[in-house]
Amino acid sequence: MRNIIVVVFIFLHVSLFAKENLYVHFPNELPSIKTQTSFGIELIRLISNAKSEIKFAIYGLRGQEEILQALILAKKRGVIIQGVVDSDPHGENYYDDTHLLYEHFDIKTDKISYIMHNKFFIFDDKILWSGSANLSDTGTGGYNANNVAVIEDEKIASIYEEEFDQMFKKEKFNNKKRELSHKDIKTDDSIISIFFSPKSNTYEEGIKELIENAKSYIYIPIFYLTHEDLAQQLIKAHKRGVEIKIILDATAARNKYSKHKLLREEGIEVKVENFGGKMHAKSMIIDDTYIISGSMNFTKAGNAKNDENTLIIKNQKLAKEYRAYFMNLWRHIPRRYLHVDANAESIESGKSCEDGIDNDFDGKKDKKDDACK
Repeated sequence: MRNIIVVVFIFLHVSLFAKENLYVHFPNELPSIKTQTSFGIELIRLISNAKSEIKFAIYGLRGQEEILQALILAKKRGVIIQGVVDSDPHGENYYDDTHLLYEHFDIKTDKISYIMHNKFFIFDDKILWSGSANLSDTGTGGYNANNVAVIEDEKIASIYEEEFDQMFKKEKFNNKKRELSHKDIKTDDSIISIFFSPKSNTYEEGIKELIENAKSYIYIPIFYLTHEDLAQQLIKAHKRGVEIKIILDATAARNKYSKHKLLREEGIEVKVENFGGKMHAKSMIIDDTYIISGSMNFTKAGNAKNDENTLIIKNQKLAKEYRAYFMNLWRHIPRRYLHVDANAESIESGKSCEDGIDNDFDGKKDKKDDACK
């Protein structure tokens, strides 16, 4: 556990001095209604320091009263708050407490079957908070492994505001939106490219070339990995000598379209996590140079159907620190899960049998699930 604390401290320490920062979290033993992650605490700080305007696009809200109260206090002191959330065609939200956002703030929703899957905030036209973490007991509450980038740059913020305004002001979602990707934006610390699914074709226009040009390693902490061409490109990279390590979520490993078994057959190391919580990041680290981070799962739907955002950050310092975090996660997963898949809800996966969550989506929770008996 000491190593884990050191890694998280390094990421928090960077945030005091840099304009681009990556916040990470090693999974808690159980979900929490309290905000216990570095990126959740940073989100509350940013909300509390906002002067004029907060815009957010999030999947929804479950618990996380501290974040909700920070937003309410911001509104009381005169900050304009606007938000976009996901809903199904009937206007129903996935997360139980999303209705509280409607009660307090100006909220729009997509009302379509494809999901509005973004998780980003924009503060005062200059600061972006964006990553894989939902505002929930498993996301900002800390049960899942996630990452969030915080970037202070007016150009980056303005691009995200354009995307937000398409959804909020024009109520355009999915393929009705205008394509807004931007490549190679130079900031004080990094070179950053921005992609918005489904219009940007993020995989073809941003990710594929980085895999093709990788020289040393590609490390991938990922929720779902079902994208066929991505899998083939990883196999090609492996065959030319690039070291590839993947940590895959246990729930996603049960998906019939998952490519991890194919990758294992080709000699690529894939560990299926046994945390209890999810490996929920959607990211890559390449050659101590690039970080790919955002809300987009590495799936066809993530790339071509859902509303998503992805950042490609060229920053050696952050890439090396994210690699250290990845390797810490890697060491904590037993070697046997290089060859077999942990059951997401079972006695082998942390405290999944007492977390109150249907981790494998089979309609049974905790002790009612056969694998927990």
